[in-house]
Amino acid sequence: MAGSSTPRTAALTAAATAVALLLGPVPAATADPGPPLPTPHLLPLPANAGPLSTAYSLNNAGDVLGECYLSIPGLFAPRALRWNTGTLGYTTLEPLPGETGTRPGAMNEAGTAVGVSFASLTDNHPVRWALDGTPTALELPAGARGGGANGINNTGVVIGDSYDAVFRPLPVKWRADGTRVALPLLDGDDTGATTAVNDAGFVIGWSERRLSGEPRKRAVVWSPSGTVTALPLPPGIDVAGVYRITDAGVIVGPGRREGSTELDRVVLWAADGTVRDIGEGRPNSITNTDTVVGAAFDAARSLHAAYWNPDGTRTLLDGPAGQQSTARTINSAGTAVGTATGSDWDHGTALLWKRDGTAVTLPPSSLSPYASASLVNESGVIVGHATLPDAQSLPRAMVWKP
Repeated sequence: MAGSSTPRTAALTAAATAVALLLGPVPAATADPGPPLPTPHLLPLPANAGPLSTAYSLNNAGDVLGECYLSIPGLFAPRALRWNTGTLGYTTLEPLPGETGTRPGAMNEAGTAVGVSFASLTDNHPVRWALDGTPTALELPAGARGGGANGINNTGVVIGDSYDAVFRPLPVKWRADGTRVALPLLDGDDTGATTAVNDAGFVIGWSERRLSGEPRKRAVVWSPSGTVTALPLPPGIDVAGVYRITDAGVIVGPGRREGSTELDRVVLWAADGTVRDIGEGRPNSITNTDTVVGAAFDAARSLHAAYWNPDGTRTLLDGPAGQQSTARTINSAGTAVGTATGSDWDHGTALLWKRDGTAVTLPPSSLSPYASASLVNESGVIVGHATLPDAQSLPRAMVWKP
């Protein structure tokens, strides 16, 4: 049989042309836009609240812990609030009987919150709030002038600090049943404080000698039984703080090089107590998979959002040209959130970073074109603040919902 005299490619082109004539033009291929951006919402406030509100904590159920300031003549009246991002409602976290204000400290996955109730700036008490906002006082050590609670884990263990007549802080822990447990200082020290607690009951913070001998301040960890241990420092680092501890016992914080005045190194303690300086930067958070997020410096000492993998390798994240940026938190899916700012540090842009480091600008609220993002949970709910576009640049708590 004789072969065709039309080349195969020409035949295919003719066939495609015939189909186009029958069906109309074929649309051009477009890039996958990905999932839609989360929707911004201002978090509601009591009718007598002023314009200032802030959000500090977010759990995976979508509860947000924060505060506002009530307009009560003659009183300084901040009020802790727990918002629900599903309903966009809130619960007021009430002060102890006879007191006038509350401030939030922390919240766990069950929505149980802790913080401070006070009658005045120098007369305050640590509290735990039930889900309906009712406060329960947490016992202070004998002779303490006041104190507050700043952390709670998912088993109900609470941490905080008390202070004496000259306002020296001392670390305190409360068991889930409310029993107070004293946390000892390192030998020779006379003041200290807590910063975080994990679900295994390990507490981190610092212990300091302030009143006698040569002053010194050291990062420490308290075991669930209350034993205090000084955390070692990497070679070349003379001071370090501790910010976060994972449930596996990995700790991250900022360190200062010998001869420097800045806490500009990322220090990581493994669960076995070994320590590494994993690079220059400022850490903000760590996941339970040991990914650290924060900001790294460029040659001009500008900050750029970054994360550090468990092996110490660093990834710089995208950001708007000519602006500095920092990442605040990251979830297990690799979604990080944070803020970019220009020379005007008060008026920023809220950013979301995809797992590949690509930056996406989060839509602003109806209140202002300026915003910052600080928290993201496992469902992709993001919490941050709108910034009022006026001279005061006051923050207003807001949420972005997928």
